[in-house]
Amino acid sequence: MPSDEDAEKEGKLIARVYDSELYSSELEKVMPRDLSPEDSSSFVQNYINVWAKNELMIYKAEFNLSEEQKQFEEQIRNYRNDLLKFAYLEKYVADRLDTSVSEQEVKDYYEEHLANFQLKENILRTRFVCVPADAPDLEDLPKIFKSDKEEDRALLMDYVLRNARNFSLDDTIWMSFNEFRKLIPIRSYNQQDFLARNKFVEIESEGLYYLAEIMDYKIKDNPSPLVYVEEIIRKTLVNKRRLDLIADLEKNLLSDALKKKEFETYP
Repeated sequence: MPSDEDAEKEGKLIARVYDSELYSSELEKVMPRDLSPEDSSSFVQNYINVWAKNELMIYKAEFNLSEEQKQFEEQIRNYRNDLLKFAYLEKYVADRLDTSVSEQEVKDYYEEHLANFQLKENILRTRFVCVPADAPDLEDLPKIFKSDKEEDRALLMDYVLRNARNFSLDDTIWMSFNEFRKLIPIRSYNQQDFLARNKFVEIESEGLYYLAEIMDYKIKDNPSPLVYVEEIIRKTLVNKRRLDLIADLEKNLLSDALKKKEFETYP
């Protein structure tokens, strides 16, 4: 039983399973703030039930497992050691890892490993708009959408900001053909043929008018555009640096320990 001083610190006894006791101080540590009286009561009862089931399971295990089955010291020690090693490696790497990757590094890696960046699907660059089929001055939209004049681009932006349900005029972003099909309700059983035959796409469906321009496209099993895999390459290069740091650490640990005679082998 706890002393009077310990009991005061632990608070009120609220539950017991055999010799295990649960005190109000433990509940206070985990109790969410600003609960209604009903929610507070529900939380307390649920916590007590979970605690009790856990204690009962441990009690039953103690009596129903053999001594051999309860020998967890080695597993616990190994688990603790693994946690320590992981925490140390993470700190060591975080203190030393340079996560900046230059454009030239990305380009060099891309060119050296081009065979690893073959497309698995058809991709394209596009700009598109989607407006209600009864939008005002709809007949003028294709003209200004297809125009290269600066004043028409300004008119187009003003128009889509006022009327579009969805749009993207950024033609630098690559997307898969399947992503494109989610934006524009096209029907095509041959993606390659569709891309080769269509520069502009105009579709009216379910009260909406879609207009898209395919700026460029790449067919699967061909090299991916660098910009499409740039982020993957950056992460790959940073991860390689991380692995190199860990390898150097492990090598230096052995070397330094041997020099200082902190590590010795015997024939």
